[in-house]
Amino acid sequence: MIQVHSIPILKDNYCFLIEDPIDHTCVIVDPGESAGVIAAIKNLNLKPVAIYNTHHHADHIDGNEALLKEYGALPVIGSAGDRERIPQLTQFLREGDKVEFGGETADILEVPGHTLGHIAFAFPGHIFAGDLIFGYSCGAVFEGTMEQMYSSVSKLLNYPDETLVYIGHEYTLNNVKWAQHVDPDNADIQQRVGLETDPPTVPLQLGVEKRTNHFLRCEDPKVQAFTGKTDPAEVFGALRTHKNNFK
Repeated sequence: MIQVHSIPILKDNYCFLIEDPIDHTCVIVDPGESAGVIAAIKNLNLKPVAIYNTHHHADHIDGNEALLKEYGALPVIGSAGDRERIPQLTQFLREGDKVEFGGETADILEVPGHTLGHIAFAFPGHIFAGDLIFGYSCGAVFEGTMEQMYSSVSKLLNYPDETLVYIGHEYTLNNVKWAQHVDPDNADIQQRVGLETDPPTVPLQLGVEKRTNHFLRCEDPKVQAFTGKTDPAEVFGALRTHKNNFK
């Protein structure tokens, strides 16, 4: 059974250390810088054996090079779509591929939208989702289409409510106002606001996101009524556009 350590880095990012508690090896997920990650590894007395990158953005990969200098030639595992965008990659993954660590197997999900090559690592009970979703929200659509992002985010609906989702940024409390604006009578949002008053809010509990994250509620009549649309992909696009312009 794996154990996950959340490491705050940069302004509001997270890097994650996936530990095998039997031999105390670890995988480093999305190291946007190196100094804080190396310090955490030392404090936890872990031995890195691989790096996972969910996508090519600098705040998720800029620590790769220094970590390789510190720990040697670790495999750097990421998307085949990022082959030309993450120089350190040594393994190139696509939808349906699997990786193993700590006696557990992760399915690789291709989740384009935020970036075209974005992937997620879905271990049993733990999904490392990069910038696919955030608390109450989802990643901005920088490279893909709204339809791609809707399809990508919707893949999370296939997983059990108790699944923990490890995301790249601490944005949850910044997104509350928008979530309340879209569905002001949502009792689950009201309850969540009372429970989440300070960081960290990561990892996210998927069941809570299904009830309070409107990007996972595109078939809900209340969310559809807010957008004036009924096709779920169009609802998603309208929500993302509204969120982009919300102040």
